[in-house]
Amino acid sequence: MLFGTYRSVPLSEEGLVLPPALRDGLGQGYVITRGLDGCVSVFPLPAWEALLERVDRGTSFLKTAARIFQRHLFGGASVETLGPDGMVHVPDHLRRHAELDEEVVLVGVGNRVEVWNPQRWSHEEYRMIERSTRSSEELSELGA
Repeated sequence: MLFGTYRSVPLSEEGLVLPPALRDGLGQGYVITRGLDGCVSVFPLPAWEALLERVDRGTSFLKTAARIFQRHLFGGASVETLGPDGMVHVPDHLRRHAELDEEVVLVGVGNRVEVWNPQRWSHEEYRMIERSTRSSEELSELGA
C-alpha cells in the first residue's frame, strides 16, 4: 500500500529518490506514465496489470473517449526498475506533461504514487479538501 505526502523531493536529471516508505511497493518494477489531473503516475507492476485488465474489459476502442484515455495513459508509459537508493527515472516527456522542475511533491494514493509540480499540487489539494464532503456522499450512494 502506497500512502503519504512527501514535499520538497529533489528531481535531478537522473530522476528522483523515493522515500524509503514508498520503495517496497515498487520493488518488483513499475510503470511510469501520464497521470490524470496534470501529474505523473507511478504504478507497481501488479497494479498496472490490474489496471490494464480493467481498462481493456471496460472500454471499447470504438468509442472516442476510450481511445483518447488509452492514448493518454498507455502512450506515455514505460516499464522501469528502481535504481540504486530508490531512484525513479522520470522521462522528459513526462516532466513536460506535469511541468516538473527541480522539486516535486510525491503523493501515495494506494495503488500508485503521483508526482506533482508543487504549485499544481497545492491547487489540487485545496480543490480536494473543498470537494471531499460532496465526493464522500456521492461514493456512499454507490456503496463504497
